[in-house]
Amino acid sequence: MKKSEQKIRTFREVSRTRRVDNWYRRQLKQVAAMIDLIAREYQSSDPQAYARNVQMELFDYAETLDQWADLIARQFIARVDEADRLTWRQIGDELAADTKRRIRDMRGDPAYREMIRRQVELIKSLPTEAAAKAQEIARQGMANGERYADIVDRIAGLGKITESRAVLIARTESSRARTDFTMMRAKAAGSTKFIWHTAGDGAVRESHRKLDGKIFDWSNPPVCDHGKGGAPIRALPGQVFNCRCWSEPLFEKSIYEK
Repeated sequence: MKKSEQKIRTFREVSRTRRVDNWYRRQLKQVAAMIDLIAREYQSSDPQAYARNVQMELFDYAETLDQWADLIARQFIARVDEADRLTWRQIGDELAADTKRRIRDMRGDPAYREMIRRQVELIKSLPTEAAAKAQEIARQGMANGERYADIVDRIAGLGKITESRAVLIARTESSRARTDFTMMRAKAAGSTKFIWHTAGDGAVRESHRKLDGKIFDWSNPPVCDHGKGGAPIRALPGQVFNCRCWSEPLFEKSIYEK
């Protein structure tokens, strides 16, 4: 195998990210389970009263999550950091000693603290989004003339809806955080550009397939998707929902010089 191919395979390593994803989704599913319990505990034949009670309980629950959410967020980011650090260590023999020192510890980077803050917000968003969903279900159901029993059943199903959301968050954020750490270490080592790589299978979305193999600046990622109203989304590989793409940092020759 050529040296360049070995390097690409190293940065493509996915098993550690998958393990972090599985760990994170187990933690978030605990929140979904509590939401399910709350939604079922306050079940009532009156959809509007039921939605109000569930909403109040979910908002109260969100407020109790501060300490736990911070703990889980810190553990999650630390696990992603470790996964990325171990991947970089696989190419460590090729890097200069000064470069190794610069990429070893990312905890002092402001982006590290921002990643923790983002996860705390996402964790706490699970009950608040479920609370808003309860009111939305009741309001729309009443406006559409649905049977009360059907509206109540839909509200009682908030736990399942939240569990799906939790899985999506875990998958997307594991990939996003992994990309963030790769970029942080690459930039600390002097890299300014990367190569976009897809997973290379039939599930790759067309907009990402067009980016495969192209070179971009870390500071100026390409448009890879479109949001509400067709608004363009610029992002690095792995930073939009369900994206399995990954980045291969490009370096100047000097970082390999001992």
